[in-house]
Amino acid sequence: MKEYERRWLLRIIAINLALSAMVGYAAVTTAQEEKKVFFTIHLMVPKGNVNRENVAMLLAEELPKIGIGVEVHIIDFSEWLKRVYQWPKTWEEGGYDMFLVQYGYGTDPDGMKIFFHSESMYPNGLNIVGYMNPKVDKLLEEGAKELDPEKRKLIYMNVSKYLYEDLPVIPYWRIVNTFILRKEVEGFNPITDTDTCYNWYIPGKDEIRYVQPTDAKTLNPIFTTDGYSFRAVGDPCYDGLVAINENYEPVPAVAESWEWINDTFIVFHLRRDVYWHDGVQVTAEDVKFTYDAILDPDTGAVDYKTFSDVIEEVIVLDNFTVAFRLKHPYAPFLTNIATTGLVPKHVLEDVPHSEWRHHWTNTGVDKDGTPRMPIGCGPYRMVEWKRDQYIKLEAFDKYYRGKPKTRVIYMMVIPDAATAFAAIKKGEVDILNDWFGWTPKDIQAAQEDPDLKTVSYRILGPQLIGINLAHPILQNKYVRWAINYMIPREHIVKNILGGVGGEPAYQFLAPETIGHNPDLPPVPYDPEKAKEMMEKAGYKYEWLEEKPLPMWVYVAPPATFIVGMGIGLALMKVIYSRREAVEAASSQGG
Repeated sequence: MKEYERRWLLRIIAINLALSAMVGYAAVTTAQEEKKVFFTIHLMVPKGNVNRENVAMLLAEELPKIGIGVEVHIIDFSEWLKRVYQWPKTWEEGGYDMFLVQYGYGTDPDGMKIFFHSESMYPNGLNIVGYMNPKVDKLLEEGAKELDPEKRKLIYMNVSKYLYEDLPVIPYWRIVNTFILRKEVEGFNPITDTDTCYNWYIPGKDEIRYVQPTDAKTLNPIFTTDGYSFRAVGDPCYDGLVAINENYEPVPAVAESWEWINDTFIVFHLRRDVYWHDGVQVTAEDVKFTYDAILDPDTGAVDYKTFSDVIEEVIVLDNFTVAFRLKHPYAPFLTNIATTGLVPKHVLEDVPHSEWRHHWTNTGVDKDGTPRMPIGCGPYRMVEWKRDQYIKLEAFDKYYRGKPKTRVIYMMVIPDAATAFAAIKKGEVDILNDWFGWTPKDIQAAQEDPDLKTVSYRILGPQLIGINLAHPILQNKYVRWAINYMIPREHIVKNILGGVGGEPAYQFLAPETIGHNPDLPPVPYDPEKAKEMMEKAGYKYEWLEEKPLPMWVYVAPPATFIVGMGIGLALMKVIYSRREAVEAASSQGG
């Protein structure tokens, strides 16, 4: 074992020894409490993904080596969302400094626009870091319009170069995600996941229990920004004109066919056997109604910016034929726009767009507090929601692809990975989704269990560090590059992921995506180079060489925090010196 790896393992052991002795809240210090850091940054992590939590721990150990103190906050995803949407506020102001999360851009590089175009600031998009680069804006706009594949590739390679240099986010890990299933589950595809849940079944059973670490936040797909909501409700309950298959290709859904009349005019022919969950037939009027709502800024739809840039108008040609006139050619129209989940006109037509976000079709609760479930046209209809426990879905008998194979699916919520794993071993649940961040030990245990199986797939979107570019310190690009040089990516893949959870990431787009730039070099773990960057940012190191630096970790209640071996505890704070981690373990425990 290399010295670096040995030291890191000892720190994990020391932390677990300390944490295992604590009950409730404990504030523990070492003999060395003097904090010789230039400044302290708050790093927030949505709880539930063990590997990502361990990456946060590692960063909190590494960054003090170059004078950057770190406080790690592992918080509920709902709290995480509230804070990122407070940009430009810092953590101390109720917003954030840095965060760990995964970005998903779909299958086309145009998906970057929602994250990095200056006009995609929330609520018009998901530019939650505050990135504003006019050159990138222009390239993103050109890339969307360019129909020549080679020219598109060059445009997005330039975007990749700017993002690599500017570092609005720091990609560090591209995942191979793993689901854990009971052996008897059939029809499950890890790529399409809940989008094809109508194929799932267990011989001899009429229920399946699917588990993820966080509950849904929104029910109407035009407001959904998180994968948990899409997986629990958006994909099973709503269908769009077009679907995406396991090869990331557009295939017919509510529309049985389509044809491009020219580069800016497309006609969709709808199936005549598609019904809303209340039995009303889906028509072209519903399609126009959905897209017109998204195009109205008063609605606050997450895709407003992208759609309004592209769509000139939606035209009903007859009951089952609808056309889109575009403002300009848009290469990924089928994958990025035509896949949007449709909403029912007859339910929402009398509700002002400005009230949709708080309507029962999005919240699940009427004005008087009465539970009311949304109405879609997907394979399952939502019939019950016990928040933070489960969403109950029932098969829709009139689904146009045929009645789903399983009568009831429960979208369960179990925040703690260890608890979820114990539940599937006991047969209490059937599918554990991939967002728990399964450790190599978990995967091996599942593969060795005769009642379980694993299925894996490669994720295109990277795990990354998001940075508040309005932060008075982090807005300095040299500081961001110093952080970039302090990420031991190879170590993360080898030791935290056990060599089975993915590969290092150095740029935003995956190698298989158009626009990935092969000319951008990998970023090594290099503390000396990181110090050079800090010095360029104006920081000097005369005092830093001789003194140990502490690491701070906060776990916000009610959190389940798993480090290495995994221990669940409530609100705690551990402070330790990197030189004294092992020696101080016993005293920390007190």
